[in-house]
Amino acid sequence: MNKSIKIGIILFLLLQSCTGNENVENQASGDLIQENTPINKPSPQGENKTQDEPLTNSNKESEKEKDEQSSKNKANIDEVLKEFPEGALSFLSTKEQECIAEISSTESLKDMEKNLIQEGAILQQQMDYFTNCNIPSPPGIGIKEAPRSNKNNSSDSTSNIGPLAKIENLTSLEFFGTSPHLERVNDSTVRLFYNDLGGVAVLLCSNDLNCETQGSIQFITDLTIVQTKAGERRGYFVELNPNTRESGIFTATFSEDGLSYSNKTPLGITAQKDEIAWGVPDAVVMPNGLVRVYWVYTEDRTSPEKIVSATSKTEKGTEFTIDPGYRVDNGYVDFEVLKAEDGDWKALMSYTPHYLPSTPQSLFYATSKDGLTWEFIEERITPKDYSYLDPTGIPIDEKSYLIVMGGAPNAMGDRIYQLFTAELILP
Repeated sequence: MNKSIKIGIILFLLLQSCTGNENVENQASGDLIQENTPINKPSPQGENKTQDEPLTNSNKESEKEKDEQSSKNKANIDEVLKEFPEGALSFLSTKEQECIAEISSTESLKDMEKNLIQEGAILQQQMDYFTNCNIPSPPGIGIKEAPRSNKNNSSDSTSNIGPLAKIENLTSLEFFGTSPHLERVNDSTVRLFYNDLGGVAVLLCSNDLNCETQGSIQFITDLTIVQTKAGERRGYFVELNPNTRESGIFTATFSEDGLSYSNKTPLGITAQKDEIAWGVPDAVVMPNGLVRVYWVYTEDRTSPEKIVSATSKTEKGTEFTIDPGYRVDNGYVDFEVLKAEDGDWKALMSYTPHYLPSTPQSLFYATSKDGLTWEFIEERITPKDYSYLDPTGIPIDEKSYLIVMGGAPNAMGDRIYQLFTAELILP
């Protein structure tokens, strides 16, 4: 029994013997009632227990039994972590662990961790632990129940049941970095940009990605370039203000060789101080000639990553209006639009590193009719023995794309990022 309840009982007995005081028991246990039944409104005073109701041993035993029962019903996270020290729960915050503990059992959580290791699949009930606690559910994890047996599966609202896209001929490149951007120069040549030390490296490559370094652009990152319908070669990138330490998305006019830019303009899109995952913009020219920029956004340090977007006011692509809502939420990142035509949009994206090493960062394929509402199957298209992120791609033909992406081991902390290439085969 906690200290406040003990004090309340003592006061009750003293005052009861003198004056028959009002309901002290209700006052002492009020906090417990409010915590355990948050949906109940406080009862009017007239409905409280009367002042003559005694506080008997049976009352105290009942309260003790309730506390013990509540403790028994709550999952023992420490016990699960001891048995599965590198399982999915080990990468959650204490607050997230406590939330899951309240709605699960120790045996169910052990079973979930065992299923992830042995089968890569968990029960829908176990997946719901993440959903109910507003935690990104691990992608690429199978559900052991048949989909038709659970019509309320949360993935139904965002999944487009059908054949998957495929990744073929996955090969590592000799370059190390992140956030690649690929563009077509001519029939036999492509240009590759990627984040290197201190800026963006610029390479000219053959179609099979035999590349030669042309130079670099210092003090910017995450470059993406489009050819606007206004006739400009316009780039969008992230730049860090060395004085305020605030990152923002900028646009500028880029040279044909991609090695220089001019007329830099801020978009007014900046990272907030609590955003630990932010940026990686991707720009695309829409069928109507306007430019849309997608980027990764988080509301605070505990919220899952989301993909948001803004659309330019004119074809020039320098002034933008934030699009309402999220394009994709629940922890997906690194959005790359491969195609933007009337009624036919295609994209790739990766997933949060939040669940490493048990759940790798993987690529997912999505489609849309307008670039705002996206549908996808929550099943990875890259191998799960390695993490893949920051995809970029250009078409080979109508059914396939040349893809370059970053890759890293399935581990938390500092990682070495290497570039990989593959072919994306559309369904």
